[in-house]
Amino acid sequence: MSEAPLLEARNLTRRFGALTAVDDVSFSVPAGQVFGIAGPNGSGKSTLFNIITGIPFPPSSGEVLLSGAAVHRMRPHQISRAGVLRTFQKDAEFATLSAFENVYTSAIYCAGTASTDARAAATQALDDVALPTGRRGMAASGLSVFERKQLMIASAIASRPKVLLLDEPAAGLTKPEVSGLSALIRTVRARGITVVLIEHVLALLLDVSEHLMVLNYGRVIASGLPDDVVRDPKVVEAYLGTREIAR
Repeated sequence: MSEAPLLEARNLTRRFGALTAVDDVSFSVPAGQVFGIAGPNGSGKSTLFNIITGIPFPPSSGEVLLSGAAVHRMRPHQISRAGVLRTFQKDAEFATLSAFENVYTSAIYCAGTASTDARAAATQALDDVALPTGRRGMAASGLSVFERKQLMIASAIASRPKVLLLDEPAAGLTKPEVSGLSALIRTVRARGITVVLIEHVLALLLDVSEHLMVLNYGRVIASGLPDDVVRDPKVVEAYLGTREIAR
């Protein structure tokens, strides 16, 4: 009997009145994988993250399993403490707190870590994302765009989640910074954290993802090896138009 996936979605659906934003989506993510999710605007990608984490709402139907155990009926803080954490498209840090204080606060809340352990966890997370020591005491509002991305990821990994859901982390980054983000995602995975990545920057998805799923109108239209998926005619039509993929 094969080992259960680390994260599994079974027939996830989210309805808002007559609108079905996520429509019968199923997928599984093995431990240690970077699982990419693509799709045009409005295809249901962020809503999928919302219902997996319960922030701000659960699925209308379907199941989310972590290591084979159902988590979709849990409250959001219980899901995070079970090991599933997410980031958001918009900056979510406390702007007036220092970088270190942001990560420290996350470690206490998300994992329920004692204060002494939280300080060690915050330091380790900031080391993992390579935020310079001299920048860690600075207010988050004073950090550069890429440094805020580092802070965002450090805050998420401080409690050592099993699965990290990244929602368009490359937004606002330059091309060299996207390369830095790619290296950062690999570092997160090397620390034993499984990554599920929503991204519009296809070069990043193709660089780091081992499996790629594409949504359109809330449904899965393709799923498999990234190089195969981006050449699927349904994906070309729905998401890429007639453009070639630049490798």
